[in-house]
Amino acid sequence: MTTALIDLKTVARDDRGLRMALAGELDCYTAEQVGPRLRELAGSGHRNLVLDLCGLSFCDSAGIDLFVGLHRRCRAEGTRLLLCDVPPLVAKSMRVLAADRDLQFVVS
Repeated sequence: MTTALIDLKTVARDDRGLRMALAGELDCYTAEQVGPRLRELAGSGHRNLVLDLCGLSFCDSAGIDLFVGLHRRCRAEGTRLLLCDVPPLVAKSMRVLAADRDLQFVVS
Protein backbone atom coordinates (compact mmCIF):
# COMPACT_ATOMS: atom_id res chain seq x y z
CA MET A 1 0.00 0.00 0.00
CA THR A 2 1.36 3.41 -1.02
CA THR A 3 0.73 6.50 1.08
CA ALA A 4 0.11 9.77 -0.74
CA LEU A 5 2.86 12.32 -0.19
CA ILE A 6 0.61 15.23 -1.17
CA ASP A 7 -2.99 16.11 -0.38
CA LEU A 8 -5.15 18.70 -2.14
CA LYS A 9 -8.58 19.41 -0.76
CA THR A 10 -11.28 22.04 -1.03
CA VAL A 11 -11.64 24.14 2.11
CA ALA A 12 -14.24 26.71 1.02
CA ARG A 13 -16.09 27.84 -2.06
CA ASP A 14 -18.03 31.08 -2.04
CA ASP A 15 -18.56 34.29 -4.02
CA ARG A 16 -15.02 35.46 -3.15
CA GLY A 17 -13.47 32.40 -4.78
CA LEU A 18 -12.16 28.95 -4.08
CA ARG A 19 -9.88 28.08 -1.16
CA MET A 20 -7.79 24.91 -1.41
CA ALA A 21 -5.38 23.38 1.10
CA LEU A 22 -2.19 21.73 -0.10
CA ALA A 23 -0.38 19.55 2.43
CA GLY A 24 2.57 17.18 2.35
CA GLU A 25 5.66 17.16 0.16
CA LEU A 26 5.64 19.02 -3.15
CA ASP A 27 8.38 17.80 -5.47
CA CYS A 28 8.72 16.77 -9.12
CA TYR A 29 6.67 13.62 -8.55
CA THR A 30 3.82 15.11 -6.50
CA ALA A 31 3.69 18.31 -8.59
CA GLU A 32 2.76 16.05 -11.54
CA GLN A 33 -0.01 14.55 -9.39
CA VAL A 34 -1.69 17.81 -8.31
CA GLY A 35 -0.72 20.01 -11.28
CA PRO A 36 -3.53 18.93 -13.63
CA ARG A 37 -6.20 19.50 -10.97
CA LEU A 38 -4.81 22.93 -10.06
CA ARG A 39 -4.65 23.97 -13.71
CA GLU A 40 -8.24 22.81 -14.15
CA LEU A 41 -9.30 24.92 -11.16
CA ALA A 42 -7.48 27.94 -12.62
CA GLY A 43 -9.88 27.89 -15.55
CA SER A 44 -13.04 27.18 -13.57
CA GLY A 45 -14.23 30.80 -13.49
CA HIS A 46 -13.51 31.66 -9.86
CA ARG A 47 -12.49 35.23 -9.08
CA ASN A 48 -9.78 34.04 -6.66
CA LEU A 49 -7.98 30.76 -6.19
CA VAL A 50 -6.46 30.73 -2.71
CA LEU A 51 -3.94 28.00 -1.93
CA ASP A 52 -3.38 27.46 1.79
CA LEU A 53 0.15 26.07 2.11
CA CYS A 54 0.43 25.82 5.92
CA GLY A 55 0.47 22.01 5.66
CA LEU A 56 3.31 21.94 3.15
CA SER A 57 6.29 20.23 4.76
CA PHE A 58 8.59 20.33 1.72
CA CYS A 59 8.66 22.16 -1.61
CA ASP A 60 11.44 21.95 -4.20
CA SER A 61 11.95 23.91 -7.40
CA ALA A 62 9.39 21.75 -9.24
CA GLY A 63 6.74 22.83 -6.75
CA ILE A 64 7.71 26.47 -7.06
CA ASP A 65 7.65 26.15 -10.84
CA LEU A 66 4.14 24.70 -10.51
CA PHE A 67 3.03 27.81 -8.56
CA VAL A 68 4.57 30.19 -11.11
CA GLY A 69 2.96 28.34 -14.02
CA LEU A 70 -0.34 28.23 -12.16
CA HIS A 71 -0.12 31.98 -11.55
CA ARG A 72 0.30 32.57 -15.28
CA ARG A 73 -2.60 30.26 -16.10
CA CYS A 74 -4.83 31.97 -13.53
CA ARG A 75 -3.95 35.42 -14.87
CA ALA A 76 -4.79 34.30 -18.42
CA GLU A 77 -8.15 33.00 -17.20
CA GLY A 78 -9.00 36.16 -15.22
CA THR A 79 -8.44 34.52 -11.84
CA ARG A 80 -6.14 35.74 -9.06
CA LEU A 81 -3.87 33.16 -7.46
CA LEU A 82 -3.20 33.90 -3.79
CA LEU A 83 -0.80 31.85 -1.67
CA CYS A 84 -1.76 31.78 1.99
CA ASP A 85 0.25 30.78 5.06
CA VAL A 86 3.39 29.97 3.10
CA PRO A 87 5.88 28.16 5.38
CA PRO A 88 9.03 30.24 6.01
CA LEU A 89 11.42 27.82 4.25
CA VAL A 90 9.18 27.68 1.19
CA ALA A 91 8.93 31.49 1.11
CA LYS A 92 12.72 31.70 1.38
CA SER A 93 13.14 29.28 -1.55
CA MET A 94 10.70 31.38 -3.58
CA ARG A 95 12.74 34.50 -2.82
CA VAL A 96 16.00 32.78 -3.80
CA LEU A 97 14.47 31.70 -7.12
CA ALA A 98 12.85 35.17 -7.57
CA ALA A 99 9.43 33.53 -7.84
CA ASP A 100 8.09 35.87 -5.16
CA ARG A 101 8.13 38.68 -7.75
CA ASP A 102 5.20 37.07 -9.58
CA LEU A 103 3.41 35.28 -6.75
CA GLN A 104 1.09 37.02 -4.33
CA PHE A 105 1.18 36.05 -0.65
CA VAL A 106 -1.70 36.74 1.75
CA VAL A 107 -2.21 36.23 5.46
CA SER A 108 -5.26 34.18 6.40
